[in-house]
Amino acid sequence: MMVKLIAHVLVHNGDDYLLIQRSEIKRGQPNVYPTYWDIPGGGVEKGELPRDGALRECIEEAGVRLDSSLLKLLHEDSQLDTSKDTVYKAEWVGEKPIIRLDPEEHRHFKWVTMAQALEEEKLVPYLREIFERLKNDL
Repeated sequence: MMVKLIAHVLVHNGDDYLLIQRSEIKRGQPNVYPTYWDIPGGGVEKGELPRDGALRECIEEAGVRLDSSLLKLLHEDSQLDTSKDTVYKAEWVGEKPIIRLDPEEHRHFKWVTMAQALEEEKLVPYLREIFERLKNDL
């Protein structure tokens, strides 16, 4: 079975976290978790390091170019099923960046506190687990 490596980046600015809302249709196909809130991320390309994939996906999906030195490994899921998730956390210092969503994949964005993220009913399941763990680490 082919294991698909997925890399995400949780961008935060102070106490605010960037969430992006998945579109209902992605490139002509029904999207997984349509209208749910997620963070930038996607498949790691052949020969690409997960952190580089996370950085590329952040640019492609939100228009945010992060410095790779800002990335800190937050979560690595080593389940051998159809995917393996790696999540990095990166702090954006200064004014919040301008967000430019890829309309083929995402409809809206918002900055939320951790409490607001956990109150969001339509938060993708893996991300809820990440926020719960972050909250418990505080």
